[in-house]
Amino acid sequence: MMARWRKIRVKEVCSLIVDCVNRTAPTVEQPTDYKMIRTTNVRDGRINLSDCRHVDANTFESWTRRAAVLDGDVILTREAPIGEVGFVKDLGNVFLGQRIMQYRANSSVLDPRFLFYSFRSPSLQAQFASHDGSGSVVSHIRVADCHEFELDLPTLEVQQHISRLLGSLDDKIELNRQMNETLETMARAIFKDWFVDFGPTRAKMEGRAPYLASDIWSLFPDRLDDEGKPEGWAHVPLSALIEVNPSEALARGSPAAYLDMASIPTVGPNPDPYVIREFGSGMRFRNGDALLARITPCLENGKSAFVQNLPEGEVGWGSTEFIVLRARAPLPKAVSYIVARDPAFRANAIRSMTGTSGRQRASNVAISEFQLIRPNENLVWTALGSLIDPMFARIVANDRECQTLADTRDFLLPKLMSGEVSVIPIQVALAESK
Repeated sequence: MMARWRKIRVKEVCSLIVDCVNRTAPTVEQPTDYKMIRTTNVRDGRINLSDCRHVDANTFESWTRRAAVLDGDVILTREAPIGEVGFVKDLGNVFLGQRIMQYRANSSVLDPRFLFYSFRSPSLQAQFASHDGSGSVVSHIRVADCHEFELDLPTLEVQQHISRLLGSLDDKIELNRQMNETLETMARAIFKDWFVDFGPTRAKMEGRAPYLASDIWSLFPDRLDDEGKPEGWAHVPLSALIEVNPSEALARGSPAAYLDMASIPTVGPNPDPYVIREFGSGMRFRNGDALLARITPCLENGKSAFVQNLPEGEVGWGSTEFIVLRARAPLPKAVSYIVARDPAFRANAIRSMTGTSGRQRASNVAISEFQLIRPNENLVWTALGSLIDPMFARIVANDRECQTLADTRDFLLPKLMSGEVSVIPIQVALAESK
């Protein structure tokens, strides 16, 4: 097939190639409708704006005079690091921060998503690396070179077939991610309603109709006490409900599942897949434990995880900069993660940080003494588990499916983008498997 494909420079098949404005946009503290895409927001083929920066309307208008960012555009980081690629879709009002290139396919000859997958292919990634013309400590691609990359281009029909196949895998991955976000949001909202806002008790006091099953509704007190908490419930230190840095045995030099700080997400519970590494020194944990980064800036950036991907019964280990949280029975295991994501808990941990600049760490004492609420009946925890345990089980199942889908995409992508494998037999095989 490759003989029927032609090599062509990207500037010949794009209607727009634009470098970002080469200066920093003035940002605002409060979220607005106008978001800046920075190089840190582009990773692994995704544009993640969960921690983006915002600007006002005037700045947005000024920074987009050269070119608006539209659905279907492909962006490429040309520095720090080079070669990360994103596809613009349903992002709203966005503009490009520094060190990012914007490409718009000429749709009469180039499918936009085919351009995106071409940029992710080994061939183009090698070109990005070979065009590093920095001559300095920080690697970067010269803007002029960003017009000269060569694509292997089949017919538009073949491009569209490839885009639909690879896109269907990425779309399912994204759907699973969105479902996981929804499930986590629901679990955290239930916990907050029951144990922070005391919603059921307040509803009873105000004479509102029950919004939980009757057996669960009856577990909540009818009124708040003088301290503003449900009668009979008590404030207790976190350590009474959640074990901090529980002891686990792991022989030095023995191979075990390992998670480093880079594998811990800033949003969502699922860490990256573990690797096997011989144990040296570090924090140890099991499935059902939450991991919390204790060092700056990882803590402030939100690095936390809920461990659910270890082999059953095995002990894993990771960075010495983790704090491990393990819910004590009868608490549902996911409570440790929900607490780790709680804004008040995180603010308390951040306030407790001490140490030299750049190496500040949260205090284990401050974390252990953080106040939580304990109901007067353990059945409340059982009821909570009946609601949130299936949610976190579905989250980890979705994550495993995402990994399988990503592995499939990454296997097919270089073969399809080089013409080594035809897309038609793959589509037929997938259709027959359904």
